[in-house]
Amino acid sequence: MLALGMLTCIRKCFDLIADHKGKRYRLETIPPDDALVYDMLCRGESLGVFQVESRAQMNMLPRLKPRTFYDLVIEVAIVRPGPIQGDMVHPYLKRRKMDADKIEYPYPKGGNKDELRNVLHKTLGVPLFSGAGHAHCH
Repeated sequence: MLALGMLTCIRKCFDLIADHKGKRYRLETIPPDDALVYDMLCRGESLGVFQVESRAQMNMLPRLKPRTFYDLVIEVAIVRPGPIQGDMVHPYLKRRKMDADKIEYPYPKGGNKDELRNVLHKTLGVPLFSGAGHAHCH
């Protein structure tokens, strides 16, 4: 979390859930795979949702259709100046529709054919993350 204010908001949300639903959450007990949350995000309904509330993020959500936490990591990373200016968005979206086993990774003649695959397989061979400060979550 970027600030204590955000942690306070989360604590207050936990209190509201406990008061109205009878379920007490902590950061480590939030279900990581709540299908209803991902359904909401796939519809682009993320107003007020930290990191995915900008107009650009809300427009990308229905295109990317995140179903896992790592999909959200990609979502946040892809709507940044680097991937956009580097023309990485459309190649990534295109590869996301492909069978991952059919994605080809270049390698030098006589080199290790899996070297680039080992580095970029989680982003389907498209470099999306740059430099220090970005969440790599590997």
